[in-house]
Amino acid sequence: MMIDYYYTYTTEDAMTFEQILTIEAIVQQGSFKAAAGFLHKSQPSISMAIKKLEEEYAIRLFSREEYRPSLTEEGRFFYEKAKAVLKEYRELELLAKQMAKGVEIELRISIDAVSPVSLILKFLKKFFNQHPQTKLQLSFEVLHGTLERLSDGEVDFAVTPIFEKHSDFESALLTTTKMIPVMRSDLMKGKNITDATLREYTQVILSDSSRHSEKISMGVLDGGKNITLSEISFKKEMILQGLGWGSLPYDMIKTELAQKILIPIKTNLIREREIKIYLVHHMKKPMGPVAQMLWKNNNKLA
Repeated sequence: MMIDYYYTYTTEDAMTFEQILTIEAIVQQGSFKAAAGFLHKSQPSISMAIKKLEEEYAIRLFSREEYRPSLTEEGRFFYEKAKAVLKEYRELELLAKQMAKGVEIELRISIDAVSPVSLILKFLKKFFNQHPQTKLQLSFEVLHGTLERLSDGEVDFAVTPIFEKHSDFESALLTTTKMIPVMRSDLMKGKNITDATLREYTQVILSDSSRHSEKISMGVLDGGKNITLSEISFKKEMILQGLGWGSLPYDMIKTELAQKILIPIKTNLIREREIKIYLVHHMKKPMGPVAQMLWKNNNKLA
C-alpha cells in the first residue's frame, strides 16, 4: 500500500523577506539596537523577528553571549545564502521600477565586422556606463546581415557601411573607416603588384551573413582565385600566414602595416576604399528613453 504524505503550507510557516533584511541590518550595523535605528523599528520588534525565525526552523543564527551579537557557524552559512536572495530581490525591484518608467531592460545592436570596432566599443562602453540599468547585447554580422537583423526585429540598431534608402529606416553617419587591400610583405619580394599577379594568389573574401536577403560581395577581383570565410578574424589570420590577400579594416591592421608585416596593395582594379559607417534604426519601432539618448548622442563617437 502506498501512503502519500502532504504538507500544508501556510503563511505562518513562511520565512519573510523582512526577517532576511533584519539579519542583514544586524550584521552590517553591528547590533540589534543599531539595526532597529537603521530600519526605523523598535529594538524589541527586531529581536522578536530573529527569535521567531530561529524557533521556526530550530536554528541559532546569532550568539548573544558577548556585547555585540555575532553570527554562529550556521548563522554565517545562512547569511551567505541570504545575501544571494537579497541581491536577486534588489535586481528584481530595480527591474520593476525600470519597467514602470519605460526604461529599456536591454538594447540590441548589430555591428558590421568591417566597422572600426575598437572605436565603436569605446563609445558604447562610455554610453552604457552612464545607463547601467540597460543591458547591452551585441552581435557581429557582415554586409547585408546587419540590416537584415534590424528588419527582422532581432536588434534595435544596426551599425553598418551599407545603407540603402528604405522608407522604414533612418540613418545617421557615425564615422568613416578605410578598407585596405593587403598581403604579407614577403610574398611579393622582387615582383610588381598588378592585377595579373594578384590573380596568381588566393583572394580571401568575407561572406555576407544575411539569411534571406540578397547576398553581395565587395572588392572582388574578377578572374582570380578566392576563398570565402565567415569570420573576419580568420580572414586576417589567413592573410598573415601568407595564404592569400584581401581587404581588411585599417583599425584592425594598423600595427602590422606600421611593422611592415603586411603591405598595402594598389593596382588598376584593387585599391583602398573609404567607407562610411552608419547607425540605423527602424522608424516604425518606437524608441525608449535610452535608445533615444543613444540616437541623439551618435555624433559623439569620436
